[in-house]
Amino acid sequence: MKKLLKVLSMLVLISASVFAIQFYFDKTHPKIQVELKDNALSCSLKYSGLKNSVDFTVDEKNNYYIAYKNKIQIIKENGKSYDIFKDPELDIHSIDYFKNNLYYSSKDKIYCYNMKQNKNTVLLDNLPNYGDYKDSLLKVRGEYIYISIGAATNSAVVGDDNKWVKKNFYAHDVTPEDITLRGINFGKYKRGAFQSYNTNSLKGQIVPQHFPGNASVIVYNIKNDSSETFAWGIRNIGGMDFTSNNKLICSVGGMENRGSRPVIGDTDYIYDIEKSIWYGWPDYSGGDPVTSPKFKSVKGSPLQFILDNHPSTNPPAPLYQHKSVGTIGTLAVDANGDLKSRDCIFFYDNSDNMIYSFRGAGSPLAEVKFKDISKISSIKIYDKSLLTLDGESGYLYSIKRGKINVKPEVNKSIYLYLLLTVILGIILILKNQNS
Repeated sequence: MKKLLKVLSMLVLISASVFAIQFYFDKTHPKIQVELKDNALSCSLKYSGLKNSVDFTVDEKNNYYIAYKNKIQIIKENGKSYDIFKDPELDIHSIDYFKNNLYYSSKDKIYCYNMKQNKNTVLLDNLPNYGDYKDSLLKVRGEYIYISIGAATNSAVVGDDNKWVKKNFYAHDVTPEDITLRGINFGKYKRGAFQSYNTNSLKGQIVPQHFPGNASVIVYNIKNDSSETFAWGIRNIGGMDFTSNNKLICSVGGMENRGSRPVIGDTDYIYDIEKSIWYGWPDYSGGDPVTSPKFKSVKGSPLQFILDNHPSTNPPAPLYQHKSVGTIGTLAVDANGDLKSRDCIFFYDNSDNMIYSFRGAGSPLAEVKFKDISKISSIKIYDKSLLTLDGESGYLYSIKRGKINVKPEVNKSIYLYLLLTVILGIILILKNQNS
């Protein structure tokens, strides 16, 4: 009986050792749970342990910078990782790198962190980031930083859907250019466009320009510390990147069925954003006027314009019109054609956790499917790879053309430990049986 107990004890010890080593391996080498729709692409897990990260960028030395809500972490090429700085007052949303500087957005400010001086500097402040789309994206191109500023409301009228009004009662959309109102007001309280909560508008009322304004893209000159409006009438941008010939490509969210001026029938879009152009918000979307049959109000009746003397009666049409509204997020442009054709656009749809590719014509193609618990916060193309940050799971994936190492490299010493544990267990069992 004692021999049997000893044998069972040895078996339990071996099983526990194997389980412990396997647990360690699974924890340090997570399994890739990504489904590739194109057999010509392969996926590897570049980094793990990045849970709650919001964005990332890479420098010329292949160091990675991971942005979280209140800190920025560096992962050096040799694998060493540490926090560059941390500030509980920050709420970082977007980050980019250029010439030993990290540029990032937080709340109503744009910052520059100089890594040689270990110094943070505010480049821009008092951005109107207090409403529905309060997180600015930024992208460095040459000596310029392109910065998105979202709309404060769904369709330019503050309503009961704008929960932020409780803390910022007098806030509303501000316009980057002078506009004239038609005096159309909505609902019981006669709420007007570009007015604070429960305030009506007047026919012929002129709303003066304000810089920076909502629903716009601004550009900041790094060399001379100047800034200006680049384009406007752009409701909210979820992703931005540049083509090989410096065209600014953005995903733009359409108007939704909510608020004092609900819009039914709109979708999301991908646009080529050009300088000094008005893109139609809040009276046009996807190049179409809200008075067209495409759109309806909540009662099924046609919508009305709220602006008079539009800057244009023919705002640009999008490159691509999506199937739904409020679902397109981050995007990246394959400017060099490293994964697909030159200037192919990759975009993420949060409704089905899928990355699609769009080549400028036809329907988009499904490329990468993520597990349901994933939430892709940023995608960028670097070193011939589509880098994909899953901030929810904490993984940074590398997706490339051709076959690459789809499994994390295994430390071979783990197999040696397993083998020695099994051999030791067998010796102890045999010894007990012979005694």
